[in-house]
Amino acid sequence: MWYRLHAPSMFNYTIMAHTPADNPEFVNGRVTEVPLEKLTKDYNQKNFMIKFRVNETRGNNAFTSFDGHRLTSDYKRALTRRRNSRIDCNFVLKLKDDVQIRIKPIIMVDKRIKKSQEKVLRALTHENIEKSLTKLTLSEALKKIYSGDLSKDAAATLKTTYPTKRVEISKISVMNPASLMEVPPDEDELEKILSSSDEKETVEESVSEEVEAEEATEKSNDDVDYSSMKVAELKELLKEKNLPVSGTKSELIERLQT
Repeated sequence: MWYRLHAPSMFNYTIMAHTPADNPEFVNGRVTEVPLEKLTKDYNQKNFMIKFRVNETRGNNAFTSFDGHRLTSDYKRALTRRRNSRIDCNFVLKLKDDVQIRIKPIIMVDKRIKKSQEKVLRALTHENIEKSLTKLTLSEALKKIYSGDLSKDAAATLKTTYPTKRVEISKISVMNPASLMEVPPDEDELEKILSSSDEKETVEESVSEEVEAEEATEKSNDDVDYSSMKVAELKELLKEKNLPVSGTKSELIERLQT
């Protein structure tokens, strides 16, 4: 039997993947990892790999909770350049909803720096991130991390002390997973949630296609070399657009381009 793996409520119970098992007991506890981009449709979040752990199965639906994330190895390698300094941090935070996370930021500095300077930057990073996240729930904290706002704020704070290139949240692990246990929706409610998400996605795709079509039309209009056309041809184009056909050639061209 194949089970549908659902992301937790913070990701609208999106179906992430399917997993086979002869018994639902074998599904509970399984961990799956997917790119954040797959859940949010945001290409800028493709470097985050999100881990989910199955907590409960109902029928062929397996419900998960957030287990942590890591940055892709390729992205971390791309951040590291010769003659740069990479400072790794590691500390535990307790969030507003009593969820404890181990968070591992990395600090990128353009120059080689001393151990004493590393120590100062680590302390400032810890202080800044703790101040930013401990007032938030896990869902709110993840939004701030994945939007890039937390990294920007931390880097801006560090730059006042030392010219810091950037700050990235390399890894997060949930220390007390039991605190994330939630009651999944029943089958009817789940299908409503999934249908609503599908409809929203369809509308967004439709709007995106309309915008792209308009942009393509505008671009095609801009690409037309009206000056090489005869006056009679210009007037035919104006008639198709229900525009006046009187005036000089330059006036006709201007009318077509507006």
